Amino acid sequence: MAKYLYVCIIALCMTCTVAARNVTGRWTGKLQVSEGQLTLVLRIQEVEGGKLSAFMDSPDQGAYDIPCDSVVYSAPHLKVIISSIGARYEATLEDNSLRGQFIQGGASSPLVLTPSAEEDRSTLHPQEPKPPYPYQVEEVRFVNSTDGDTLAGTLTMPTTPGPHRAVVMITGSGPQSRDEPIMNHRPFLVWADALTRLGIAVLRYDDRGVGASTGNFNEARTADLARDVEAAVDYLRSRKEIDNQRIGLIGHSEGGMIAPIVAVSRPKDVSFIVLLAAPGLRGDSILVMQNEIISRRSHTPDSIREATAQLNRSLFALLVPPTTDEEALRQSLAEVLRGAFFDGPLAPPMPHEQVELAINQEMEMLTAPWMRDFLRYDPAPMLSSVQCPVLAVQGSEDVQVPAAANLPIVEKALTLHGNKAVTIKEFPGLNHMLQHCQTCLPDEYGEIRETVSPEVLQFVGEWIMKR
Repeated sequence: MAKYLYVCIIALCMTCTVAARNVTGRWTGKLQVSEGQLTLVLRIQEVEGGKLSAFMDSPDQGAYDIPCDSVVYSAPHLKVIISSIGARYEATLEDNSLRGQFIQGGASSPLVLTPSAEEDRSTLHPQEPKPPYPYQVEEVRFVNSTDGDTLAGTLTMPTTPGPHRAVVMITGSGPQSRDEPIMNHRPFLVWADALTRLGIAVLRYDDRGVGASTGNFNEARTADLARDVEAAVDYLRSRKEIDNQRIGLIGHSEGGMIAPIVAVSRPKDVSFIVLLAAPGLRGDSILVMQNEIISRRSHTPDSIREATAQLNRSLFALLVPPTTDEEALRQSLAEVLRGAFFDGPLAPPMPHEQVELAINQEMEMLTAPWMRDFLRYDPAPMLSSVQCPVLAVQGSEDVQVPAAANLPIVEKALTLHGNKAVTIKEFPGLNHMLQHCQTCLPDEYGEIRETVSPEVLQFVGEWIMKR
């Protein structure tokens, strides 16, 4: 809990109009923390309407493209509020540097950011495409008319005459931008490139409240995210270059829970779905299993592994049942978390006030509507109602959504009511991101040069081209 809940896994995003050109670009600096120094990279760009979109990476922690709350810049002053971790960054632009303080949990640390060159990603991640592309790339916007949110994305289309098959990409858990950045990989960028080269149009978009999309992700429920996908389908249907009879969905991880919801609600508009490492079990069961497998593979001491398992069971027992008394729920969660983190094997080496801050942040994450929906959601009933063609793909070494426990449930549910157009494919030696792996643990994802196995890209692409 300690490092990842508290130390500077930050993202900065949105809202600024004054003198944007002075702060746009890539900024790098070192933040002094108890373990030493932490490299932070702030990337700011101007988007439509003169606003800023900015993200901060923490390379030392393998954290990249993390979504944000707000940025306000009025030359020469920059103020960043990061409410999810109870922090803010206040700086002044002077002598081509951002000089200021990073404030969190009552502690204030100097943070100076200076301009830095963009990293060359071609060596680290050779599958990421570089322009010029052999296909059309268009920045697009579309509206979820029910909720009033505007979603921003990228549409890639073949240059050959249309109308084209098309897919909407649906990201996994938590707020993510259109490329689904994970551990410095951009898998949806790689998926879009591979599929478009095969002749398939691809729409990927920033989740609501992320990047250039409006709205608030933390207040969104699963049904809201499904409506965002429906808005993406409607947008594709409005384009003359797209074949309305061949629009499909590709969902990764939790996105594979949302794709069936849309396929069932819009059966005439969704022609097929592809599930990449999608859960078959209920969300709380997935997280308990995930934690157990990762702990064992990481050789976590038994005392910590058992304490973590007990903590999760206690938290989920409070969060899964419906409740009308939110205050009582929060008090109960706080008691459980304090009991775990103020004493015993899970107690982090932090000052008391920092532990309290971390507990508050954990409670905000646990009580977010999307998280509670995930914990309660059983995918099987919705999967059993899907009648369009389905491809379910999983890696045999997936430790986040273990294939042996989930894939048979997915297959059973999909075929329960007679859907004959179901293809199940397990790829040996691949992890949750569908990379070839060694330990296959999440902390290895960023060390692997491969973003997505070429065999998976080809298999999925060929399956779609037959629809």
